[in-house]
Amino acid sequence: MQLTDPQSTTLAASVALVFVMALAVRQDLATHRISNVLSLGALLAGLGLHTFALGFDGFLFAIAGAGAGTCCLLPLYLGRGMGAGDVKLMAAAGSFLGPLNAVIATLLSLAFGAVIAIVVVAWRARGMRTAAVGADGAIASSTGFRAALLQAGKQRIPYAAAIALGVLATMWLRGMLEPLLPSFT
Repeated sequence: MQLTDPQSTTLAASVALVFVMALAVRQDLATHRISNVLSLGALLAGLGLHTFALGFDGFLFAIAGAGAGTCCLLPLYLGRGMGAGDVKLMAAAGSFLGPLNAVIATLLSLAFGAVIAIVVVAWRARGMRTAAVGADGAIASSTGFRAALLQAGKQRIPYAAAIALGVLATMWLRGMLEPLLPSFT
């Protein structure tokens, strides 16, 4: 039994998810953490919204989405390539997106994350190399570009931005952002 129209549900889910992604990016950039309160609150909001709109089928849709988001990123967490907050954020996003869109969002997030990581590591390595240049213009022997690159690669990268970009790209590709965008026709 459907309690609300699909367009209203899509609009509410889109607004809530964009808001959650913005908060997560802000938190991750400021503190290198995504709070459990945000992730759990978003997960419960996704579950509640879909359950209210579609009943038990909506609940199953949201749970499957959260599970898909979790399962896609869990191996990276277990391999220490990602923090638990990132996995929980993707689970929360999955509760809004559903299973198929959660997988698409995860794949896009990984692609965006790779690009962001390359840019950030190169930028940090450039900064470390520049800092290693002596007064005579020579680079100190122990801190060549390769050493700087390796050191920069060991530093944490706030991944919420990549997740947000993947989620927003999925929403755009799947038409979930259309109710939020102005019509130019």
